[in-house]
Amino acid sequence: MPDTVFNYLQLVRAPAVFTTLSNILAAHIIVTGGQIQWTGLLLLLVVSAVLYMSGMVLNDCFDFNEDSRDRPTRPLPSGRIQIKTAWRLGWILIATGLVIASMVGFRQFIIALLLSALIIFYNAYAKKTLFGTLVMGGCRYMNWLLGLSIIPFLPEHFILALPIFIYVSSLTLLSTEETTATRRRYVIFSSIGMLICAITILFIQLKAPYLQLLSGSILLLSLLLILFRMLKTYQNFSPLQIQKTIKMLVMGIIPLDALITLSSTYIGGSIVILLLLLPGWMLARSMRVT
Repeated sequence: MPDTVFNYLQLVRAPAVFTTLSNILAAHIIVTGGQIQWTGLLLLLVVSAVLYMSGMVLNDCFDFNEDSRDRPTRPLPSGRIQIKTAWRLGWILIATGLVIASMVGFRQFIIALLLSALIIFYNAYAKKTLFGTLVMGGCRYMNWLLGLSIIPFLPEHFILALPIFIYVSSLTLLSTEETTATRRRYVIFSSIGMLICAITILFIQLKAPYLQLLSGSILLLSLLLILFRMLKTYQNFSPLQIQKTIKMLVMGIIPLDALITLSSTYIGGSIVILLLLLPGWMLARSMRVT
């Protein structure tokens, strides 16, 4: 892979882009009853991807001074990508996402606009505060709503997107410690958040009784795996261990989306979503996820 391409893939956190695609796929499959609306789905996948990449680029732009001190090997502070180029790219990606969303419809444009506002607010102001964890969760919540927006919203759609909000807010709280590792209690708080996420999934309506045992068993095993990893992180509370855990949790968004889709009886859709793990983990082997 040419160095320039690798640097830009690293800048936009390419492995994690697949987690945004899984959000859209899961939401779309559920809300359409598996009757895919291909044009709308493909456009929303592009919107989700470019807005996520814009957030990653702007994150590094706003953090340029901090990264120059603490993370000098990253693409911007190392000079492999010029800061002016990155700023331009970040805003172009946001504009592109909004234009494409408007092509799908007014509802999609409004959601993309709100998502863009949350992205900018998080990067410019909120990420240095505890409130930022909820803002980041809100970004993923809006991304799920974007996938659900292919039809007019129903009240249950806003509940359906709650697990991703809780999950991402919880992992974001832990991620605030990945360079300093000073507040061990955040591991406990994040673990509680993961438990609440699992409970929320249980309250999502299960349409096929024969799947309840399967999806419930997978949910329990997944929760135990996460809590075991959290225990290891609590015992070895170091930046490296936290970074490994965050990487696992971020890529775990894909199985979470697949599980929610399975809970709504769409086995085939769950399998398709899980396949996104393959390119995501392949890229994650050679570049950062956060």
